[in-house]
Amino acid sequence: MKNNYQKMLKGLAHIQTRHPYLSLIFILILTTIFVGGMQYVETVASLENMLPTDTVEIEAFNELRDIGLGQDIIAIIIQTNKDSSDVKGIVDITDYEVYRYIVHLNSILGSEQDVLEVYSIVSIVGTEDDGAPYNEQTYDMITDSEQAKPMLSQFINTDYTNTIMLITTDVGADDKRMKLLTDKVMDDINSAGYPPGISIDVTGMPRIQQKLGQMIATDRVSTQNISTLLVFVITMIVFGTFTSAIVPILIVTLTVNWLYGTMGYTGLPISTLAGGVAAMVIGIGIDYALHLMNKFKYERQRGMTIAEAIEEAVSDTGMALTGAAIATILAFMAFLLGDMPEMGRFGLLMSIGVGYAFMFSLFGLPSLLILEERTIDYLKKRLKFGVEGEFRLVEAGDKCPVGHVSVNHPELDGCKIAVRKKSRGDKK
Repeated sequence: MKNNYQKMLKGLAHIQTRHPYLSLIFILILTTIFVGGMQYVETVASLENMLPTDTVEIEAFNELRDIGLGQDIIAIIIQTNKDSSDVKGIVDITDYEVYRYIVHLNSILGSEQDVLEVYSIVSIVGTEDDGAPYNEQTYDMITDSEQAKPMLSQFINTDYTNTIMLITTDVGADDKRMKLLTDKVMDDINSAGYPPGISIDVTGMPRIQQKLGQMIATDRVSTQNISTLLVFVITMIVFGTFTSAIVPILIVTLTVNWLYGTMGYTGLPISTLAGGVAAMVIGIGIDYALHLMNKFKYERQRGMTIAEAIEEAVSDTGMALTGAAIATILAFMAFLLGDMPEMGRFGLLMSIGVGYAFMFSLFGLPSLLILEERTIDYLKKRLKFGVEGEFRLVEAGDKCPVGHVSVNHPELDGCKIAVRKKSRGDKK
């Protein structure tokens, strides 16, 4: 069985040595398809989606939601701004202007689709629509009354610097609706305008989960970029050339793109734990590429042809990589046996990523190594001296072409340097 598998690997390598460009075009076409799925990748920040749905506590809370009792709260904290330099800034949160602002904001927020109720001092003092007198004198009389103070204390702190508005909703289990509602609340607050000397903070579980989703998305990109950069630098130091670092980086980049495309098409979201999958896949996947590339370069130094070195690297190192990949994939698949959906999702994504990295190392990397060798060979034949052939050596005795400037070079034993820019038709 081992010999048969080695023969299969050697046959795979042989195909790539004969048709390297066709192999790369095939990968490029598939990559284009997978990249289309990346736009559908979702970020999950809801804590409920990270727990088993059959958990007793989750089931009980969902039952409360069904009867209208289990609600999430968005809290809007309106406070006097001690750092404000506005001489007309409000210093007492019970100011009538603040109340009018809250009435206006209360009306806007209450009309949003996923808002169930809005609670604030308006719930106690009332508005003009409730039949209550709507003027400053009546408002001051109500807020100063001993009967209203205990009720107002539910929304206003003792030193009259803060008041709170509470919005109830039931979107906590739906990340899309939660994000949409939180964005609308922020837009409503910003569009309503602030009274002078007032600052506003928004908190509550939906807001916290939205912030968590933003952090996951940001960290996903930053960790992926940092890990790619570090791997590139280390690989370039180890192998000593720029192209030797580029080739394996292309492999892990393709791996991550295919992974995200798979997530988008299959509906696998990114969450707190899964946010670091890309960096981990790069760290694990680069090993496969480096082992195979190191074997290839070793065989080339021993005098093998490109085709021979490719086939030897894939058939020999490929056996070890296969065992390592299977062991790693099975280890991550074990996460699926746990009770936590989040852990299972992480294990599944890592298994897919490692599988793609292994596949690209055996199928895509040999074609890229062939392309690298041919590119270097092409450049060596055409770059005679300097950068992009801008300076060329002219043998002693050659006549300097008209329009060129010749200068003697003391270290070239009679040779001259013709300084000019090559034309497109110059093949020397």
